[in-house]
Amino acid sequence: MTSEPLKFIADAMLGRLARWLRILGYDVSYESSISDNDLIAMAIRERRIILTMDRKLTERESARNFLLIKSPSYKEQLKQVITHYNIDYKTGIFTRCLVCNILLDHVEKEKIKDKVPSYVFSTQDEFDICPQCCRIYWSGTHRVKMLGMLDEIMK
Repeated sequence: MTSEPLKFIADAMLGRLARWLRILGYDVSYESSISDNDLIAMAIRERRIILTMDRKLTERESARNFLLIKSPSYKEQLKQVITHYNIDYKTGIFTRCLVCNILLDHVEKEKIKDKVPSYVFSTQDEFDICPQCCRIYWSGTHRVKMLGMLDEIMK
């Protein structure tokens, strides 16, 4: 039996954590202003794990599947989630749009020539695009820094 991939919903206080989980390739719903009732309803409807720092929210009977985040530091939050759910944080990395939360598609280099800076076009060969918002992603030095930071967090 294959288990469903982890899907999360992060409360308003956890925007950076949501972004980092998306960087790792996880489906994370996040809205900066969502009521507790709507957040719980969405979590139930979409089978998402609630990530929250709000102890009162976790005490509600309807909030069944949650992780109470302990630290105000997004690095510690990320480590807590990765450790708690035994997440493989390298396999799906850089596969999801950080804004739309949609899986990225590979795009041929020639198709985005006029959509990226000329330096990026001349130095990169692999590009991904968000099918929803059309943002373009490539493997720049920022990815190396992110991987280094992840290794540092998980030490």
